[in-house]
Amino acid sequence: MEINKSLLAWIILTVLAVLGIVYWIPAQVPPGQALPGQTLPGQTLGTGILKLYLSDAPLDAENVTGVYITINEIQYHLDNQWITCEEFVGNQTYNLLELTGENSALLGELTLPAGHYTQIRFMLDIPEKGSSPTSPGCYIKFADNSVEPLFAPSGGETGYKAIGNFEVFVNGTVEVTADFDVHKAVVLAGSSYILKPTIKLIVHD
Repeated sequence: MEINKSLLAWIILTVLAVLGIVYWIPAQVPPGQALPGQTLPGQTLGTGILKLYLSDAPLDAENVTGVYITINEIQYHLDNQWITCEEFVGNQTYNLLELTGENSALLGELTLPAGHYTQIRFMLDIPEKGSSPTSPGCYIKFADNSVEPLFAPSGGETGYKAIGNFEVFVNGTVEVTADFDVHKAVVLAGSSYILKPTIKLIVHD
């Protein structure tokens, strides 16, 4: 028995259309479960620990005995936004000249969502150039015990970024050092000292 060619073509097109509909039906998952890479409302992503240290490159200046910075907040960059590390309790003051060579300061063991990171931001207690702070949070101390405040071009509002790549794994721990370079960071502009830190993130093996 011969099958009409038009009828055969119609059957083939119908089968293909049905297969296409089946192919595009969204995957169904049981209640209370999510597709890979998705989270349910109220469900949190996996987290890991960032052990963050602070260090400084050596400064060749005999008349300087201390370069002090006060950190108010530490923030990490995730999904195009800055998020404050609640576990860091500011305000903490550090003498960068004591953190050279093998010395470093542990800023904290911070819980972060698992993922890839490229920058961290330090919010410092530092005034804008042109102001007259009575008790600056960031300052230089000289051999004669005199003190000069450190200023920032825009104050402490924008913070100072530390750049580098590191990975936080679920239930894992990564150790990273934020390495200031005071030799390049402190600039004398007229009669004022400006802090323009070059901070890089160094990942420990």
